[in-house]
Amino acid sequence: MTDDRFPFPDGPLSTQPPEYARRRETCPMSDVTTPTGDPAVLVLKYHDVEAVMRDRRFSRDLSAPGTPRLFPSNLLSDDPDFLMNMHGEDHRRLRRIVASAFTPRRAEQWRPEVRRIADDLLDRVEAEGPPADLMAALSYQLPVRVICRQLGVPDEEGDKFQGWVAAFLSVSGMSMAEREVAAGEFTGYVEELVRRHRTAPGDDLVDQIVNARDEEDRLTEAELVSLVRGLIVGGNETVANSLSRCVLTLLSHRGLWDDLVRDRSDLPAAVEELLRVNPPGRIGLLRVATEDVELPSGTVRAGQAVISPLIAAGHDPEVFPEPDRIVLGREPQTLQFGAGPHFCLGVHLARVELQEALSALMDRFPGLELTAPPEDLPWNRGGYGITLSSLPVRW
Repeated sequence: MTDDRFPFPDGPLSTQPPEYARRRETCPMSDVTTPTGDPAVLVLKYHDVEAVMRDRRFSRDLSAPGTPRLFPSNLLSDDPDFLMNMHGEDHRRLRRIVASAFTPRRAEQWRPEVRRIADDLLDRVEAEGPPADLMAALSYQLPVRVICRQLGVPDEEGDKFQGWVAAFLSVSGMSMAEREVAAGEFTGYVEELVRRHRTAPGDDLVDQIVNARDEEDRLTEAELVSLVRGLIVGGNETVANSLSRCVLTLLSHRGLWDDLVRDRSDLPAAVEELLRVNPPGRIGLLRVATEDVELPSGTVRAGQAVISPLIAAGHDPEVFPEPDRIVLGREPQTLQFGAGPHFCLGVHLARVELQEALSALMDRFPGLELTAPPEDLPWNRGGYGITLSSLPVRW
């Protein structure tokens, strides 16, 4: 008898769950049960996943009593003012406030600063000598420093972000009491940050959001605090997780690392291919159909919850021949940062961060290697996603 409890166990090195491949062949739209006990429809083909993300009839507003949830007591899904949980005009209103800070042009303007941050972090790694934990020394530190520069806060304040973000995304790794304490500290910090910017205005991203509240009345105070907090969460977790997975994959396939060390021109395409195999938002966001919706593989009924895993879309053999094989020159056409209304706001900056971090790493340590077999590396499975606990390397 098939076990329909979602999520399914991952493959080796936290790759696509084998159950996805089986179901994609036999029942690409199937019924599953979430950890909350709620029924949901699981879609696994690329074009189904894309349709769910783009169709506005699939809502992210899960605030109504009895609405299905993916995880119980998760701070990410319980915040009605969190941008990812909004739908329709409210969602568009908040995105417009910060959209200008995340355009492709603005991301490119950040590229020299991102490279300086990466080089500074690797200076410390090199000075301390091998071995090193790249998860702690680079993957977590780089996005924290970038978001600190954007928000106009000192680097030392960013040292607190990792614990708060982990609590916000936790689904089982922390007790609810621990999460609530961390959430209170996180909210208190953001409220104080907003007060500081009101007292001494500048031209940072926080000032832009505060101005939208105080001068233009485009959002509530709760939305202001949640928006700043959401930028910290998104700016940390996505890049930290993606960078560590990119490095792990390249070092586990030594020829790919060596090819990129010799010729960096393929690096942007390589990042896209690596994210296809291991996208930052592996599970995807739970959505609920507001009316009957016809997908390529079947119909989702009004009121049904839908799960559309990005990692499943990236392994659809109808779109990506030999999907388990990493092909650095493959034509990028993936959904690794989502699509539609909830397309990742910081996608362009995330790409810059990943490209510059990998390039700096290859320049500094072309002979980089893991200190342990890939299958022995520790993983943290208590959060909304699955992350490496450490990434030990030597050179």
